Amino acid sequence: MSTAKKSWKDIKPVVSGFSSAQLLGLVQDLYRLNAENASFMHARFLSGDAKKDHLTPYMTRIQRAISPTQPWKEDVKLAAGRKAINDFKKANGNIRDTLPLMIYYVKCGNDFTLEFGDIDESFYDSLCSMFSSVVQTLIKQQDQALLAEFMPLLEAELSRVDGKIGWGYPDELSDHLADLRDAFE
Repeated sequence: MSTAKKSWKDIKPVVSGFSSAQLLGLVQDLYRLNAENASFMHARFLSGDAKKDHLTPYMTRIQRAISPTQPWKEDVKLAAGRKAINDFKKANGNIRDTLPLMIYYVKCGNDFTLEFGDIDESFYDSLCSMFSSVVQTLIKQQDQALLAEFMPLLEAELSRVDGKIGWGYPDELSDHLADLRDAFE
């Protein structure tokens, strides 16, 4: 029995010979296989919907990972929250859709710590890193409309935690916002 690792290069020639009906059947099978595949396809193909329904499964994954409802039974899984964002980027990649997920990651972390108290340094480092990534993305884009859309959300998260959370966390968020303001002056 061969132990050679299979890859896309092995699958591509097989799929290349499929008819349209066979390809459609394969995509349907993958869609039905699991919720992650369905979410991927919604994000890839239905992202023009103004209701942003294609974000919901990813937001649910982030919320469950970052802000479990029963922390005495469930662990916070920062990596799983970040994976949800990265999975969405692979499916869609639209900045206007990705930024809300990144901000939602921070919001869920803030919700969790405001409800259950201060967590630990690595928790706040992860939230600050995500907040910084949002800021750096906005700076890189240099788009006034994008800034106007997302600045109020960033400011709201800072105001929610300012004076309520330790570890210098609000100060770091404030520094990132100052960098963002400076970049657009």
